[in-house]
Order: sequence, then C-alpha cells, then structure tokens
Amino acid sequence: MLLQGSIFRFDLASVLQFLAQDLATGVLEVRDFEEFGFIYLVEGRVEGISLPITDEKLGARLVKAGCLTEQRLAQALMENSTRSHEEKKAKPLGQRLVEMGYADETTIRAVMARQTMDQVFELAHWQSGVFIFDEPEQMPHFQVAIQGNVQALLLDAYRRIDEGEKARKQQLDLHSEVCYACPLGEECSPHIQDKYLKNDVCLWREMGAVLDESYDRVRDARQLYRSKDEDAASFLDASLDVE
Repeated sequence: MLLQGSIFRFDLASVLQFLAQDLATGVLEVRDFEEFGFIYLVEGRVEGISLPITDEKLGARLVKAGCLTEQRLAQALMENSTRSHEEKKAKPLGQRLVEMGYADETTIRAVMARQTMDQVFELAHWQSGVFIFDEPEQMPHFQVAIQGNVQALLLDAYRRIDEGEKARKQQLDLHSEVCYACPLGEECSPHIQDKYLKNDVCLWREMGAVLDESYDRVRDARQLYRSKDEDAASFLDASLDVE
C-alpha cells in the first residue's frame, strides 16, 4: 500500500489529478457507505473503472444497444457473483464478456468510454469513505482498455455538475466514514454516537476511518473519555477534532 486517506479530507478528483500528474500505474480502491470499486491507472491514464453497481449498468447498456442478450448478461452476472474480491479486482465485467465471447471488443470499448465518464461523474460526488492506492506486483492486463485522460474525464464531470445534473446514487446520512466499516452497526445507537463518535474516530469501537501515526491515541483518548472528570469531554473535543 502506497497511499491511503479519507475522501472527506481529500476528494477523489484531487487524488486522481495527483496520480495522473505523477504518471502513476496501479489500482486506486475506493470505498464508501454503499459500495466499493477500483480505478485502474497506467502511466497516469484511466484504463478502466470497476464499480459493482455500475458494472451491471454496462451490461444493461449493451443489451439496449443490441450487442448482448439478456440471457447472456444474466449468465455473466451470475458467474461474477461467485467470484472473490480479488478476482473482481483483477478482471472487470467488460473484459470477462469479451473473453466469454459474448460481446465485440470494439463495441465494449465504446460503451465503456461512455460509462467511464458517467462513473467519474458519480465519483466526483463522493463526500465520504476511504481510498487506497497500491502498485501490485502484476497489474491486470486489460484486453479492453479505454486509456482515459483524467483531466478530460473530470472536466466532463464538473461540466455536468454545473449544468445541474444529479448523481444517480443518494448519499447516506451517516455521521462519519468510520461507520461504514463497523461490524456492529445494529448495536449502535444515537446516544452512543453522540458520546463516542468524533471526527474520523469512534471511541466506542476503537476504530479510525484511516489508520495513521496518530491512530494509537484513540485508545488513550477512549480511556480519558471514560474518566469521571467532566473536563475530559471538552479535552477530547479539542484534541480529536482534526480537520
């Protein structure tokens, strides 16, 4: 892992621009409350984007264009549901459709180019979650690659935003991106959140949205918060409220 952070602090557009300027080659994994996905970069250009929800949209577009039957799409998606996290990361839906002989590579590339613009538009709206950029020892080989220019993709996204176009998915009203990874969401309550949930950390679960050098102080702060001293709460508010 080379780079990770909070989308609340560093929006994905800035992260993509940084990686593009650095001519980076690797996989940018993004996660928020609703989904996870992967942005594949080769020498600073987008080779492809894989988001579970929008991958199905690619298939629907191919069906609508008459390039893929609904039966074959259903079969491909059913096979995809049995794949592991790493397998999905290594081989997006478009590439699998070509390998299965279900769609033509030229058509797939044209549809993927339009879909990628829509995906970047959606990602430009993300306000929470985390990102992780890594350079795997062996990058996936894309039989279908779009080689999208990051700046051009972002310009198109912000043009659509300026024109008032709405994002497809709705933002969930959660207090902090640390909540999306919590395995005990059903046991939580508004009272617990008001008392223990601070910016980027949950003192109740001893969890941080992003692991960094300051993460160890969560344990110390949690013990301090439980002290009977009323001043402890105000101290925590000041020490953990890091923007």
